[in-house]
Amino acid sequence: MKPFLKITLFMALLGLAGCKEDFIDVTNPGALSTNNYPGTVTDLEQLLTGVYGTQHTPGLFGHNIYGKGFYMWDHTTDLSWQGTPTWIQLGQNNSQPNDGFLSETWRDTWKGVQRANTLLVNIEKYRPKATLESDKVAIDLMKGQALFLRAWYYQYLITIWGEAFIINGQGGDKMGVPIITEASTSLDQTQVERATVKQVWDFIISDLKSAETLLAGKTWTGANDKHKISGWAVKAALGKAYVYTQDWNNAKTSLADVINNSGKSLVAFDVYKNMFNGKNEFNSESLLEMNLNVDLTARGNTETSMGSSIGMVLAPTYVGDNNLPAASAWSNVFPHAKNLARFGFNEGHYFKPGTTQPLATNVDPAYITRSVQARQNKTVDPRLWVSCWQPYVDSMVVNGKKRPISHFLDISEMDMEAWSFRKYLSIDATETELNMANGNNILLLRLADVYLLYAETLTHTGDNATALEYINKVKRRAYGYPVNAASPVDYKSLTDATKAPDAVLKADPLKYERWAELFGEGHWWIDVRRWQLGPQEAAYYQRIRGGTIQWEATDYAQPIPIDEINSNVKMKQNPGY
Repeated sequence: MKPFLKITLFMALLGLAGCKEDFIDVTNPGALSTNNYPGTVTDLEQLLTGVYGTQHTPGLFGHNIYGKGFYMWDHTTDLSWQGTPTWIQLGQNNSQPNDGFLSETWRDTWKGVQRANTLLVNIEKYRPKATLESDKVAIDLMKGQALFLRAWYYQYLITIWGEAFIINGQGGDKMGVPIITEASTSLDQTQVERATVKQVWDFIISDLKSAETLLAGKTWTGANDKHKISGWAVKAALGKAYVYTQDWNNAKTSLADVINNSGKSLVAFDVYKNMFNGKNEFNSESLLEMNLNVDLTARGNTETSMGSSIGMVLAPTYVGDNNLPAASAWSNVFPHAKNLARFGFNEGHYFKPGTTQPLATNVDPAYITRSVQARQNKTVDPRLWVSCWQPYVDSMVVNGKKRPISHFLDISEMDMEAWSFRKYLSIDATETELNMANGNNILLLRLADVYLLYAETLTHTGDNATALEYINKVKRRAYGYPVNAASPVDYKSLTDATKAPDAVLKADPLKYERWAELFGEGHWWIDVRRWQLGPQEAAYYQRIRGGTIQWEATDYAQPIPIDEINSNVKMKQNPGY
């Protein structure tokens, strides 16, 4: 892990750079003003750091985006905490326009757009001053990164709040989000109507193509630069955007280029299983990582932190000294029990029949034996234990001491499979010990995702055999076999049986592998949207602890926050809210 520069100063700079000159009265000739800033390439680098830093603001990967966003919509999670009605409603497909979590995600994603726009404006303002060839190269590289990051923020906006996806040529005329390309300097400039879905995706792809040109062949090897956008990250993101818009021919070209020419490769399973836990960062599979660092001075749910507090919500629970579950941080959510069966886990329940208290002494020894055998024999998908900690079989470290994982805290239903999350949690200390500012890097783009997107593309461009091979490459790694050779676990066809018992995944290796491989990484909800799986998923998961999971056709798009509706007179709400 590498320190991520604190961004407090940069936020102030961004705000200043976006203001009109008559908004400020500069009396100190040495102070920053719109007349003398930016004055150097270093000034632009400071602004770029702020654009990157916005990725882990509280509404995004600093806190909300998983346990209070994607995990709720796609039913990755269930709620232990029952004290926030709107949080429960997120998990019931009944999001509300007044939901504070959604409002924060909306706010911080737009903050990323605004900061990218501010940097782009100031790059062009500074360009005439750049006389050194090295400065000209540097500002073009910064422009490429800024364009990529603006597209990245916009992709979250359109996939969360866009009224529809483009499916079979339909949906492009539905409401997207506003397209804003300048740094707003007045209230009037914030009154922007929603562009269409197609216009937004065209804008995203245009930014990515421009970034592709500016960052062509660029890789970053310096210790303080590895988190920066490479040329291959741009190509992978562009390929994904083409898949999301069903532009299969362009998707095939971009993704094949990454696969064949980037030099990237899937890591071995022993590396893979811990690469979400602060280990093996920037490895051969990684195309883009959000670089984080443990911050003992500021919690991850504050913008000044170098870490993330995603883990404080997901934090596991363990067996305390009294043999009862104990929280390792907030410990609000746990994996939805229906997910275990999808991984093929059918070993029964950890407590003995008739158990009324979640005491470690009530665990069935036969269950432990069966579970260990299933893991060793790989009769259950091994990725279950990459994604989750198993109660009374797995352990975590608490204040330097190994403690068994427990039945999740505050789950009174003794027959419920209440495991704990593992991805993006510390494996060497509790989130509380880390000031709830976890330093585990977030993998935003990795090769396994690209392989599966490429396989999907090939099914639409007439090459099912090669598509099946790329699906099998991902599965082979999960089971510890060499990636590029046939294995005993290979699927025999694109409709072969998977580990899942449900109609959506049981005979669809492509969908199953995207679900299992990328579980807990925030991709599945987007897949649910573009594949129109909402009603089937609601029917499979049935309920969360707060109530029944409902489904309406309008539930794919989240509601525009009420504050935005009230402040932007041109903003229209999504249907159904």
